[in-house]
Amino acid sequence: MARQSRQVSNVIAPRKSVVTEPRQVEKIRRNDVCPCGSGKKYKSCHANEGEAFLERLARDRHQEELKKQGVPWIVRWLRK
Repeated sequence: MARQSRQVSNVIAPRKSVVTEPRQVEKIRRNDVCPCGSGKKYKSCHANEGEAFLERLARDRHQEELKKQGVPWIVRWLRK
């Protein structure tokens, strides 16, 4: 029996480029101390809230920085 030859295409589909944005929230591992200030490990304190907690924490810290810079409260409130 004769084998049928298969033709393999030399053209490879171009890959889509992936653009990732830098992380906006700090990276916290499970066994690190929770950034809320409780003194507990992150896994025992806020790990079940996940990224939502870290984003809220980053937003609150940003608001505190604006407050220290003397930005009026109405401007800080509108930026939320």
